[in-house]
Amino acid sequence: MPRTPTTIRIAPSRLGWCCQFLLAVLVTGGVLHFGPSWLAVPAVGWLLPLAWWLWRGQVRGVLHMHPEAAGNWRWTWQPEPAAEAVPVRLTCDYLGPWLIALELNGRKAWLWPDSAPGDALRQLRRALAR
Repeated sequence: MPRTPTTIRIAPSRLGWCCQFLLAVLVTGGVLHFGPSWLAVPAVGWLLPLAWWLWRGQVRGVLHMHPEAAGNWRWTWQPEPAAEAVPVRLTCDYLGPWLIALELNGRKAWLWPDSAPGDALRQLRRALAR
């Protein structure tokens, strides 16, 4: 049975953002507790720009998986809905039950469980495990 092309819509992960921001809050709390008092304002002031940077830095777009005759996959990436999908070189740096680390033409993309629908992530895991 021939394999069908798969489209995976990748959205920013709230779970990933919360984990990273919680770590930043813990570091800031450590600086506030153990650091000098003059460091309190810069320590708290860096949280808002960091939160924005963490959210904007997450990968978003559409990953297309096209089956090839040899059993491999051809990958294309569409960063915006209005943009055209371009071929990319995709490598998997980490494949776990919760996280997937992809490298799309040199840019690291961490896919959390809420980054894409569960069935699409399952198909991606199966394709990457081969």
